[in-house]
Amino acid sequence: MSAFVSDPDRLQHLDMLRSSALAFTVKESPLSRARALRAKPSGFDLHFWNALASQGWTGLLAPESAGGYGQGFAEMAVVVTELAAQAAPEPATPVLVFAGRVLQACTRNKIAQDLLSELVEGGALPAVAWQEDTSGAAGFDAAGGLAEPATVCARRGQTLTLRGGKRHVRPGAAATGYIVSASSTEGLVLVWVPAQSTGLTKTSERLADGTYAARLVFDNIELPVSHVLAFGAAAEAALAGAYDEALVFTGVELLAVSRRMLAMTLEYLRTRKQFGKLIGSFQSLQHRTVDMLIQQELSDAVVAHTIAELDRGCSGNERALLAARVKSRCSEAALMIGREAVQLHGAIGVTDDYDLGLYLQRALVLAAWLGNARMQRGRFTSVSRRLAPTAEATV
Repeated sequence: MSAFVSDPDRLQHLDMLRSSALAFTVKESPLSRARALRAKPSGFDLHFWNALASQGWTGLLAPESAGGYGQGFAEMAVVVTELAAQAAPEPATPVLVFAGRVLQACTRNKIAQDLLSELVEGGALPAVAWQEDTSGAAGFDAAGGLAEPATVCARRGQTLTLRGGKRHVRPGAAATGYIVSASSTEGLVLVWVPAQSTGLTKTSERLADGTYAARLVFDNIELPVSHVLAFGAAAEAALAGAYDEALVFTGVELLAVSRRMLAMTLEYLRTRKQFGKLIGSFQSLQHRTVDMLIQQELSDAVVAHTIAELDRGCSGNERALLAARVKSRCSEAALMIGREAVQLHGAIGVTDDYDLGLYLQRALVLAAWLGNARMQRGRFTSVSRRLAPTAEATV
């Protein structure tokens, strides 16, 4: 990612941050910690999350007005990469990027301001509840834009009534509340629903890596009108922007997982002997590892380019196309590398005690979250087709 950064001072800052994040995660989050947290009630460790806040990492993207540091996406990518490399189950992308960026776009609202400040301090764990179908495809219309949610928010006087449901909400039932997208007479609306709201039913769903998502049902939840974070065009812009950015950072995580799986495979090929020879000397296996490396490098290139474009300030359709490309490329690459890694390891690759499984299971979860590669290719195509007439007219 540093290849797209030209400022020498920022390069030095990124290198220092990378060294700090690497030292912290290796010491405080060994793979044994990730293994021990699987299937625990929350799927992650709140004490470790507080340690991330103490490091200042929960406030990297947040503005100084909220107690954050107002850093760029490249800085956030450094931290997310090191956490993913240790298979840390803490929801950095769902909370700090997805929910955090929605709140940052809604700071005209007092509740959003307070939540963002609490997020920076490590006290709030907001989750975005937007998906209503299995794949996420129903969340977008034929042109690749946000579709009208089936969840409905009705207003009567100073009271809101929310009914409907959401799926695949991370970090699940451990969240302190939910930013819910809904339909209303004023268009799309984003509503803050505290976790203990009367009428809210939360069902935890264990994911392949031992973390949890939640299925939410809103049974005529009544909330003050002040819980509307944004509506209409402002709500659409906030949700679309944060969704795209979360896609990119899911790609950052997938790339880190891919690197670890490939590194483990290469190390295994250098030490495992068969027929009296290191299996890494077999040409057929060398060809397969080269294919894995190619996929990793392709992912690295699109992630680095997109992070640089986000820092530059790309938005709208350009951002949507870049984000869909990152998610599609990194998802397919990680799953391909995972399959090859298991096969090249042989029987040990499928045992639960071997650490390769931690990364493969994480890749399975990340590849599906927010829409898998197939869905993202479809969204990319829809947006591209919508832009095609404009592009022809420009030419």
